[in-house]
Amino acid sequence: MAGIRSDASWARADNSEIRLSGSWSLLLDAGRSRRLRRELGQLGSPHHYRWNLERVDALDSAGALVLWEVWQRRLPEQLACQDDYRLWFKRLAGTRFADPPLRHRLADVFDGTGNGVIGFMRTVGGILLLIGQLMVDVAWCVRHPRLTPWKEIAATIHHVGATSMLLLGVVGFLIGVVMAIQIGMALQQFGAASMIVGMMGLAVLRELGPVICGLILAGRSGSAMTAGIGAMHLTGEYDALRAFGSSPSLRLALPRVVGAGISLPLLVVWTDFAALIGGAVTAQMNLGVGFKLFLAQLPAQVQIVNFWIGLCKGALFGLTIAVIGCWFGMNASPDTESLSRNTTLSVVTSLTLILLFDASSGALLTHVGLL
Repeated sequence: MAGIRSDASWARADNSEIRLSGSWSLLLDAGRSRRLRRELGQLGSPHHYRWNLERVDALDSAGALVLWEVWQRRLPEQLACQDDYRLWFKRLAGTRFADPPLRHRLADVFDGTGNGVIGFMRTVGGILLLIGQLMVDVAWCVRHPRLTPWKEIAATIHHVGATSMLLLGVVGFLIGVVMAIQIGMALQQFGAASMIVGMMGLAVLRELGPVICGLILAGRSGSAMTAGIGAMHLTGEYDALRAFGSSPSLRLALPRVVGAGISLPLLVVWTDFAALIGGAVTAQMNLGVGFKLFLAQLPAQVQIVNFWIGLCKGALFGLTIAVIGCWFGMNASPDTESLSRNTTLSVVTSLTLILLFDASSGALLTHVGLL
């Protein structure tokens, strides 16, 4: 006896007959149905058997379809069942089942690639248009300073900058500790522990500080900008703003872009400070490099131009995060699926552009002799 339960089971009476019993109906759950298909499919040649359905209590289209697929969509040569059960199989025999679509067809590949390229070009063009509109808005604010959204800019500086200080301070301090430990272990082998000051100063001020701030705020503030503006489509605020004749780019995008462009360089300075303090404390505890010596040697071993390069990177990353976040928020559809998708795309695009800009700036500065 092989079966699942008494409500839908089967048994091989002898080497030539298969007897079914129980209820083969829509109440048969998906897991039991798959198991019955698998067990009956292992018979090899189902048409060589005599199928006896006289003990089947109930059979509807769902149960008949299970047997029809086991029989490879044709009636077996020997079938014993009631007349009303046989009607189900006749209906299935007259039904034309669509063949499953072939996967990875060449046309589908070309269509998917073309749609992806078109979507990418639309995104790039839309972002460039938003940047141009923001430039027009800045010029308009210069001519009408009293109408500049100062309160919104101040609110963005608070939300992007002030509320991120604790997080970035802790992250920067821990990164300084880890760098001092890892680099110090290598330098101690060569008796050059004091070189950790220059190595940490250069790495933190030029690369780690702005990049860490950009990556963290892309996920924290960039997603918040996209979700905040996108939610206005759901509540109708975005359409109401346009109906009153206000510019969405001026009232929504410009304050966030300006606020992020001001906040990120300041946060870079804060993160650099926290990372250097963490490195100095660790160097004093593990490497014997005094705290005062660390701070005294830092200006001598690291040129001030590296600080300004990191500051410029922070401003660039801030503008990038805000522009990307605002564009995806302003182009979201008034549904939750589009909002979640655009928020994800905003974060991914911001992270990618931050790393791309950082690598490009490193290569450019190398060629001009500033690395």
